[in-house]
Amino acid sequence: MSLHWQTSDGTVVATYVPYSHMSDDDARLFYTTMNSLLVYANQRMGVVDPRALVEREGAPCMLYEHGGQVADALWRNRGLVDDFVRDNPMRLGDAHLACARPWRRAVRDAFTIVAADADSIVCMNQDHLFVVGAMQDPADAHVSAIPSLDLLTLLPFKGGIVTSGMTIHLSCEPAPWAVPLIAGQARELSRRTVISGADQLEAYGGLIPDGENRVSPRFQAEVDRAFAEGALL
Repeated sequence: MSLHWQTSDGTVVATYVPYSHMSDDDARLFYTTMNSLLVYANQRMGVVDPRALVEREGAPCMLYEHGGQVADALWRNRGLVDDFVRDNPMRLGDAHLACARPWRRAVRDAFTIVAADADSIVCMNQDHLFVVGAMQDPADAHVSAIPSLDLLTLLPFKGGIVTSGMTIHLSCEPAPWAVPLIAGQARELSRRTVISGADQLEAYGGLIPDGENRVSPRFQAEVDRAFAEGALL
């Protein structure tokens, strides 16, 4: 499938969407793997009380309660994914380990959403445009506005790209003066390779140094405060 979107100069850009809309089996694979990884990461880092990291009632295919706070720490310490896959402390099957292994190259960044429909979103950071497939909900159900700024972690999955299951809205509406700058950047990045495949994301993620926080200190402080106050779980 593909997503067609228009830049500010009227250019129509078609982007290929390799993966979108999780089946029930895919959702179980993804969230079983993710939540096991979060439990392991919390054991290693002590982010929250382990008793608080539990399945959401009636929603097994979601991040555990308080999993967002653990995930935000995990994706700043991606090396834990290697340890998780190597040690396999949860005794997961091969399919789960194969799912987790490429998450070592996860890309956590502040992304500007520049296009969206039910199947996918197009977002950009300072380097590239990225095509992110829908998970269980329509992709645009989690978009507050276009453009808007979100904290996302992008993960390889089934040949395409999905989020980690968490979207944090950093700025739902840009200042009027910023809109033409965003449009110009999107137009410029549309001339570069658009990252839509899992292999492309892994290659790009491998260039990001471990421990580098691409979220500005101001926004990171706001995210930390929201977790501390319980506004984000």
